[in-house]
Amino acid sequence: MRGHGLRERLRWGLGRGRGLPWGRSRPHSLIAEGTGSIVAGGNIGHATVYIGTGGENITAQDLRARAGHERIERERASAERQREAFARHFLPKARASVRTDGVTWDFTGRREALRRIVTWLTDPAGNRPGLVVSGAPGSGKTAVLGLIASLSDPSRHSHVPKERVGVDAETLPPPDSFNTVIYAAGLSAEVISDALAHATRRAGTSTPVVLIDAVDEAVEPKLLVDSVLKPLLLDGSARLLLGMRTEPAAQVADLCDEVDLDGGFADPEGMRRHVEHVLRQTTEASPFRRVSAETVSQVAEGIAHVAGPSFLVGRLLAQMLAGRTEPPDLRPDWEAELPRLPGEILERDLTERFTREHHRRIRQEQADQLDQEQAEQLARDQAERLGREQAERALDLLRPLAFAEGNGLPDEDIWAGLAGRMAGRRYDHDDVLWLREHVGSYAVRSTDQGHTVYQPHHLSLAEHLRAVSDPQAVHRCFVDYLVDHTPVHADGTRDWRRASFYTHAYLATHIAKAGGHEVLDELMLDPAYLLGAIPYRLLGALDGHRLSADRDVSEVRSAINAYRQAAADFRRTAPELRPAALDLAVRTHDARTLQARMSPVPEASPWKARWVDMRPRRSGYTLTKLSGEVTRMSAFRYGGEQYLAVVSDAGEIEVWNVDADRPVISGTIAGGKHITGLDTVVGNGHVYLATSSATRVQLWDVFGGDRALGGWTVGHPASDSETSAVTFAEVAGELRLFCMTDEGLLHRFDVLGATQLPSLPMNGACDFMRSNATVVVTPVGGRPRAVVSAWNGVQLIDLETGLSENCSGGSGYARGIQVIPGTDPPQFLVGKDNHTVYRVRPDGAPRQLRTSPESVRDVDVWTRGGDTFAIAGHDYCDQPLELFSLTRPGLSVSDFYDARSAVSQVRVMELRHGHVVIAAGQRSGAVRIWDFPEVPE
Repeated sequence: MRGHGLRERLRWGLGRGRGLPWGRSRPHSLIAEGTGSIVAGGNIGHATVYIGTGGENITAQDLRARAGHERIERERASAERQREAFARHFLPKARASVRTDGVTWDFTGRREALRRIVTWLTDPAGNRPGLVVSGAPGSGKTAVLGLIASLSDPSRHSHVPKERVGVDAETLPPPDSFNTVIYAAGLSAEVISDALAHATRRAGTSTPVVLIDAVDEAVEPKLLVDSVLKPLLLDGSARLLLGMRTEPAAQVADLCDEVDLDGGFADPEGMRRHVEHVLRQTTEASPFRRVSAETVSQVAEGIAHVAGPSFLVGRLLAQMLAGRTEPPDLRPDWEAELPRLPGEILERDLTERFTREHHRRIRQEQADQLDQEQAEQLARDQAERLGREQAERALDLLRPLAFAEGNGLPDEDIWAGLAGRMAGRRYDHDDVLWLREHVGSYAVRSTDQGHTVYQPHHLSLAEHLRAVSDPQAVHRCFVDYLVDHTPVHADGTRDWRRASFYTHAYLATHIAKAGGHEVLDELMLDPAYLLGAIPYRLLGALDGHRLSADRDVSEVRSAINAYRQAAADFRRTAPELRPAALDLAVRTHDARTLQARMSPVPEASPWKARWVDMRPRRSGYTLTKLSGEVTRMSAFRYGGEQYLAVVSDAGEIEVWNVDADRPVISGTIAGGKHITGLDTVVGNGHVYLATSSATRVQLWDVFGGDRALGGWTVGHPASDSETSAVTFAEVAGELRLFCMTDEGLLHRFDVLGATQLPSLPMNGACDFMRSNATVVVTPVGGRPRAVVSAWNGVQLIDLETGLSENCSGGSGYARGIQVIPGTDPPQFLVGKDNHTVYRVRPDGAPRQLRTSPESVRDVDVWTRGGDTFAIAGHDYCDQPLELFSLTRPGLSVSDFYDARSAVSQVRVMELRHGHVVIAAGQRSGAVRIWDFPEVPE
């Protein structure tokens, strides 16, 4: 059934808890008491549970007993989010009301866009499964989608004044067009997947139709698009109406039709009519109520010319002019003096508004002065100065709202004080009241977890306010303020239980955006904070957290590992079960300090652990966090220490001394080029590092005084391809660097001389290569060969001649390749995008070794004693890493836990004293380190 297929895709694509087999290191015993069943070790369904008031062995329970209740709770939460999204986002934007009454509908125009959406809704067979409503910020995407959603909702349909809005039979969607409506801003991909699963169940056997706005404003938009939306569109499991900015919309262009509100579906006439309405209706004192219709029309034309397709800019300009005492002088090109960006309009409007108020007051005070001309000039000068000061005051008070997380910043006791700390001034609640009285239209009221919060009127205004020299410093200010204003116990320790809802919900996110903060160690040892925090936000902060090297942090590390385990259960269980889940994780990881600070599990809890003897799931630590996806990693030893080089699709390069836990190189290639190729080699007393993008190869000396040795152009000069790979190899006794792109040439470089050699033509256009091709080098038949991943298996490229040949690797695109040690002729371990791992040999048929829980992004091989182990890194799922033996079938370990991101690269390294670790580069940009597991002899 189609609905079942979607549910499975959502569960598997984002790791919603597949029934995975336990490896030999899984938990083995647990004693608990209570009337319900439990989640053990972060997994459902794979442990023995003993239930009874005295802890006696009663029976083994299926740990999925609460799954139905948990699903209902998630669906209830999803429905509540949908109701809030309608009330807070879709309805206000759809009304486009000039008034502040919150009920008047002033939506104008967009007839062609509405008609196209209705056609897509009513004719599934004649359209693609996806339709994107795109445009720049302020183009009116949410207004259009909000109107469609309101018209299709039977409970709201009758409240829309269709004639006033201009809706007719061609622009009226069918009732109940959508199974669910989602406003994605600030939501995690997992929360959205829950809502989609809910929509699927509501649809029954029909294909669900879902509206998702602000896709590019989700917490992890790339994850949402790649792992949720694209798979659904590819197999037709759902029909999706999406709202996205123009540039992100290109990610789904091959799967969706498009309504471009700035292009073919722009509405200049609708813009002009809306501006006319705003000019007249913004205030009762508007000067445009006293002039002719022709004058209003001329001003509206000028504003529409400046605003282009942006309804937001047109509206803001009209409101600014309507606030003046007189209409503009309509001389030729009068509109040239108008600001063109939302932030510029904000600052101009504030300055003009406060200058007018001060000028009026000063003139009244100086009415009895004899020299009226001199008095007028003094009044103007003083009013302009005071106007600028008041505008700056307003901007100071608005700026914290722009940096706030969630739906906005609460008034309470946070807003004014935080604004003052950020601005280096003193503000109190009277200043907030002043702002709301004078420029309240720029600070929109909303709700978050039952609390009143405020946010900027539009994302474009927030982005302008966030344009500061050091955004991290602003978030550090947030962290310091929230921590300082948390109540304290009598002994001086912070009472996180009494912290504000905003602190519990978003402090961790501010810590992450601040680049880390020492208070996170304290937080991880406070159970009250851990139980109140939003798990995915705190996990995000932990991804980039670096523990201090100057003191003993073993208890903090144990607490972090315990929380990572508990957070997996928090996602699946009701809030009343969280204390028991955290208690179980704390006992499992022997986090003694955290355990000593925990209160007893409440008696009302459906279960609690009495005694635990469980091996903890492995939880790695973060070595570093890049801003882009980790695309390549390369490990090398130098001077007796282990190093790891890492690059990203944002052009970042880092080289770490893993033994010393410190960076050696940290930088970005000019232009932030997507780096798809990386290799390192030790030779001639130097460590050479090479990187490649679609059109550039660069050579570096890692420890040399002048690290950049050379750079060369490769590929097509105008190529937008991300296809390239580099590798070092010794050919005829000389150290060479090779680069392969999709242009059909094997580029060669002399490493020691840092010079380019003549390229070799390959027998084909290299169309087998795709983005982020993997390459390793090994002798085959006595000749050096590059082994390259390909759509059609594995390609062997002769580095002396450039000739390539296909080595069958089974179906599916090969993403990761490694040579299996001790094989002659060489055999290769190949991980594929179709969830499989193969053993490939040039002289025989490939053999499938494993079926993995998700796409295999990379593989590595490690020999220990008489065993050879394979390590596979997976795309988004609950099982990011899997280790299995190539010499002892059936031996595997898969209890590496990380719920945050997919693994894109894996490398096994041996540190000092024989300590072996697994490094996992993630699509989130984090590089995490796990201990290589102990395996039975």
